[in-house]
Amino acid sequence: MAHPFVAAVASFVERHALLDDGTSVLVAVSGGVDSMVCVSVLRRLGYDVHALHANYGLREGADADEALVGRWCDAQAPSVPLTVVSFDTEARANAKSESLQEAARRLRYDALAERAVEINASAVATGHHRDDQAETLLLNLVRGSGPEGLAGMRPSRPLRNAPSIPLVRPLLDASRNDIKAYAEAVDLPWRTDPTNQSLDYDRGVIRTEILPRLTEQFEGARERLSRSAMLMGEYVDQALRPALNERMDRAYVDCQAGGWLVIDVLTDEPPVWRRRMLLEALRRTLPTASYTHAMAEELDALVEAQVGRRVEVGDGTVWREREGLRFLPNAAMPEPMGPTSVDWGEPISLPQGTLRVERRADRPSSLESGDPLVAYADADRLGEDLTVRTWADGDRLRPLGLDGSKPVSDLLTDAEVPSHRRRRVCVLSTSEHIAWVVGYRLDHRVRVRPDTDRVARFVLQPREKPSDHYQSS
Repeated sequence: MAHPFVAAVASFVERHALLDDGTSVLVAVSGGVDSMVCVSVLRRLGYDVHALHANYGLREGADADEALVGRWCDAQAPSVPLTVVSFDTEARANAKSESLQEAARRLRYDALAERAVEINASAVATGHHRDDQAETLLLNLVRGSGPEGLAGMRPSRPLRNAPSIPLVRPLLDASRNDIKAYAEAVDLPWRTDPTNQSLDYDRGVIRTEILPRLTEQFEGARERLSRSAMLMGEYVDQALRPALNERMDRAYVDCQAGGWLVIDVLTDEPPVWRRRMLLEALRRTLPTASYTHAMAEELDALVEAQVGRRVEVGDGTVWREREGLRFLPNAAMPEPMGPTSVDWGEPISLPQGTLRVERRADRPSSLESGDPLVAYADADRLGEDLTVRTWADGDRLRPLGLDGSKPVSDLLTDAEVPSHRRRRVCVLSTSEHIAWVVGYRLDHRVRVRPDTDRVARFVLQPREKPSDHYQSS
């Protein structure tokens, strides 16, 4: 007969549809009692269990934790496949301006997502339990979290770096005491991390001082706090999330990179929904960003801001454009292109697309191509020393048909080029001046004249349609 604790976990897994029978599960195993019980129970339930241990190198006992996990995995029949990853957590924290706890958490989940993909795991499991849930609710409450924060940890959620793989918490309905009782009953080894009780961390204060005091004063406080989180989670799932999704269907456009929120829809919403939509767009497009009230307020200010304003968030930027807010990962922004020689007739790759500068054997019947991506110039006035680069502040052009010069930045503004796409725009230059703002304006000095002997043709094959703001990347 299965241990009652194992049966209770099986019932919770089935009730929340966390795992399919016989599925492959990657378990985060620290060596503490919670994670050791999680991997033990899932193995007893017949799942194809793999383990991952993260060594953060932050305390003397870290190597002993790793050794314990390794011995237990090897001792099972059959053995549990174990992956051990080691991190320089302090370096990550310093580089990203994160706390050590936050840096460790992000490193751990990044490693779990990567390994889960490698082994084609159906899910990643952690040992979070009911007492963790109570702590999380209290932490989120004092931090001023919204409904999602007050819902605490969910039985299942997508992994940020591998959203097709769920992160599941099979022990979320179990108490810490029940977990320890099971471990003792089956003689399961574990190690205690002293930092879990440290008052240097917010969770340690909640765990060692506040929750025990609440439990003394209010019997069953942990269970009731956990239940409150569960009820709030049901409200979020059944009421808030459907209403939010309905609004996002009207306002949000998924782009090749990042996404877009339509300004007209945002301004019609009351502030509480507008902030919620902004955070949801952030969650979908820039998953490493901070989902806080302060961030929502900062993004909300962009709605009424001038075109071209932006907010740097996590690994991306949110731009205020004419029709909406553009959420764009940094990885989608090209590096500036330095001056690059242009060979006649040879294609050259630009952030905007592919440029070709050709000499024509005959004069075209019309110089009005009707296409801003095609332009004609006097080949002899271009000379042989042609270069192309991304435009820079201070660049000027004498637009075709005008007497004076004009900043390239003003030309792009007149052309209503979205702010986030201006960094892609290039200029084709002679040895003396800019000849063409690629895809937009020709310089008057290289125009085709009646006495022009040889005509040059500029053609840009774009990576995207210039007028398609919503789908731009």
